[in-house]
Amino acid sequence: MRCYKKKIQFSLLLAAGLIVLALLCALISQIDFSDDSSIFSSEYISGQNAADHAFEAYMEDLFRQEVSSSGLTLHYTLEDPSSHGITQYNTELGSYSAENFRISAALSENISAALKEYDTSALSPENRLTLELLEDTLYNTTASASFLYYEEPLRPTTGDQSELPVLLAEYTFSDSQDINDYLEILSSIPSYFDSICVYEREKQERGLFMADSAAETVIAQCSEFAASSDNNYLIYTFEEKTDGLNSLSRNEKAAYKEQNRAILIGEVLPAYQNLADTLTELYSPVFRSSSSSADAAENSGNQAGLCRLPRGTEYYEYLVRTFTGSGDSVETLQKRTEEQRTADLTEAAALLAGHPELADELETLDQSSDGILSGTPEEMLEHLNHEIQEDFPTVENCSCTIKYVDEAMEDYMAPAFYLTSPLDHFTENSIYINRGSGYEGLQLFTTLAHEGYPGHLYQNAAFCSTAPSPIRALLGPAGYAEGWATYVEMLSYHYAGLSDELADVLALEQSAILSLYASADMGIHYDGWSFDQTWDFFSGYGFSDEAVIREIFELITAEPAHYLKYYIGYMEFLSLKDYAEEIMGEAYTDPGFHQTVLKMGPCTFPLLKKYFAEFYE
Repeated sequence: MRCYKKKIQFSLLLAAGLIVLALLCALISQIDFSDDSSIFSSEYISGQNAADHAFEAYMEDLFRQEVSSSGLTLHYTLEDPSSHGITQYNTELGSYSAENFRISAALSENISAALKEYDTSALSPENRLTLELLEDTLYNTTASASFLYYEEPLRPTTGDQSELPVLLAEYTFSDSQDINDYLEILSSIPSYFDSICVYEREKQERGLFMADSAAETVIAQCSEFAASSDNNYLIYTFEEKTDGLNSLSRNEKAAYKEQNRAILIGEVLPAYQNLADTLTELYSPVFRSSSSSADAAENSGNQAGLCRLPRGTEYYEYLVRTFTGSGDSVETLQKRTEEQRTADLTEAAALLAGHPELADELETLDQSSDGILSGTPEEMLEHLNHEIQEDFPTVENCSCTIKYVDEAMEDYMAPAFYLTSPLDHFTENSIYINRGSGYEGLQLFTTLAHEGYPGHLYQNAAFCSTAPSPIRALLGPAGYAEGWATYVEMLSYHYAGLSDELADVLALEQSAILSLYASADMGIHYDGWSFDQTWDFFSGYGFSDEAVIREIFELITAEPAHYLKYYIGYMEFLSLKDYAEEIMGEAYTDPGFHQTVLKMGPCTFPLLKKYFAEFYE
């Protein structure tokens, strides 16, 4: 479960190889909103003094520079780029290379120096928060240059090879310019993949190539996509969207369809096959044994945790800091995770002991066909949107369309995900459901809470309705977005028509399960757990299916810190809530807490804590 969101790498957003794929869940705009369209009683007012005006002008310039560096980034950020003075932009995906990471780091240092010219004491709280968040992002971008060949663009579940088709399938067409931009993006995929092939060879030469299990999965994904040919879903999604443009003649539509088909079949699918062939060669034992690099021959890739690689521990610490937005060390996060798991399991056990009837209710829960849990996804979302009104601020005129992952991609996509809408058109949203996951009933309900209301979709729309600085669309750690969605997912058990006691037990058990993944992530990548150690850990909590644990081990190995975005982010929200209750005293309410963190938007947890009192209403 995840949302596609934007992240920033100054300044070559795509040229540095970080496509628009990993993106932040809060796309925002500077549209004027009437009082009844905003969820907050006071609006953000820019330009209150000269310092604010100068800073906001610089942020606008920086936003334009970053968002126009890629047509794909621009399309998913703004529906009307001209409203921000953007008339020229790059449509190609660029290239993925170590050199581009170096350039991005150098540019980040330059922007950091420029930010030091601003007197933070003269800025509004909103602008001070933006400045400090930007400084943190720049710091992380600069730090990434220390790990040039540790990055991995081809991950089994969140890699470019699997996410690009989704972004292309959802790419909207409003006019012929959108189609032309789309076709240029499509045409740039072969050269982009060629640069990834070069980068992967350089990783292998340094002994930093991906694990065999990850390579096998990515190879299978690419080969299957390459073989789809005439039945490729990017053909019929393109044709469906093109047919929907009444401004085009029949001949123009036919010409565009033929051009798309020719590029896809003649260029893109061979590029996917070339990527598969290159990876097959690089993970081949024959290739490794003939490598000129002694390190590469000895260490043929990250077959286990990052800590087993040179500087792998440092890189993992960098990932944890960047992904989660937490200010704590890995050691502290390990301790907090264990303590939270113990507390959750203890509380769940006490509830079960005090309410013996819960055991039977848990046993028959999946067999129940009553109430909202037997409804359609659309009915579940409507129910959630209604039930959250007392606990969360209202967001007006926000709609959602349920879509389904193409059957060809079901084996490789998450059970569900939210795809962000442009910041100047955030009221229309899409949630994709992967029918291959088999989710239904309560599992589907809580997943839709995570992705929809009051999760990713709601959080995005709520922040957009405050009309903050547009640069915020490109800032913030995934730990905020995923942590928020996980936090409200736990609350959603109480919206499912269950007794409070049963809802509490289910939420506590789900929290404990997520904590196991988080502990395993840190154990494998920070402490160097082997598979046997990982199996011992899970079996200690009653999980003994070796095949399942092997799958978990391989996924965590391939995607370090991935699960931490969810669980550490969730724990940080719990901790922030405790802090808010302490400092606000009798003024504290849960709706007030939710309103405040939504208004502050995606940022690191130390900043949320630092500025919470100033934003609380």
